[in-house]
Amino acid sequence: MEIADLKKFLVIARHQSLQKAALSLDITPSALSKSLKRLEASLEVKLFDRVGKTLRLNEQGEKLQPRAIALTDLAEDTHQALRANKMPLVCKVAAPSILQFKWACVLGRKAVKQPQVLLEFDTEYEAEALQKLVNGEVQLAIVTGEMLSHLPDGIKSIELGDIQMQVAMGQTHPLAMDTNASVEEVVAHPFAVPNTSPFCGEQRGVGCDGWQLRHLTRRVQWVVNDYAVLSQLVKGGQALAFLPDFMIREWQLKTVKVTSGDLSYKERVFLLAQQDCLPWVNELINKVLGKD
Repeated sequence: MEIADLKKFLVIARHQSLQKAALSLDITPSALSKSLKRLEASLEVKLFDRVGKTLRLNEQGEKLQPRAIALTDLAEDTHQALRANKMPLVCKVAAPSILQFKWACVLGRKAVKQPQVLLEFDTEYEAEALQKLVNGEVQLAIVTGEMLSHLPDGIKSIELGDIQMQVAMGQTHPLAMDTNASVEEVVAHPFAVPNTSPFCGEQRGVGCDGWQLRHLTRRVQWVVNDYAVLSQLVKGGQALAFLPDFMIREWQLKTVKVTSGDLSYKERVFLLAQQDCLPWVNELINKVLGKD
């Protein structure tokens, strides 16, 4: 069993196609097929079932996948450790952009204490981020608590903190001068909302920004999925929006207060990693948790 064959096996598992995997590796499908046959012969098992033109991991392939990730990671780590002029250890982190907005800085501050570690952020929605972690394409993923029920064996979760979602307004918005507004008065003002969830990427329509008061219909005047554009509408006093607390602070917006009730809600955020991740990845996780 060769490390090079294990690496190719992981690429085939990711693409579920010899042709696509070969294209990504810049080799011929024939050469890749020989690598797979060599690996299967050394293990004395078949690793894929063919369904039409698709290759799907069978039971043995699913057992091998996490072990292959661990072995190839360990081989790369050993290679880096023994090199005279060490290259940076690249820690790839997959996460939706809205979560990167805050936690990229958090991880970055901790990574400074590990100067040999280079953080590389990959913008993916939650399901794709988790899948890349399972496939061994990234070392870490950042997701909301909604994903915890979908975690496969071999993946661990570490709570990072939470997002406080709140109704935001610009400094010149009419409600900025009204300290006695009711919930009904707030929803009567025009809102800017996405129709695609910033976390999972699914088109769920108005309300996918986390709005909890389903019995109250907001006056939606803009549908905007780009949060940079959405923030400009809010900052200019034209619209209200349901935004994370860190974006409200960063863009110097104000939080809408109401006379009764609560317009906010919390979304828990987690860092995901392989259970048997490499020591330097685990060290970074401990630093993020304040255990260094």
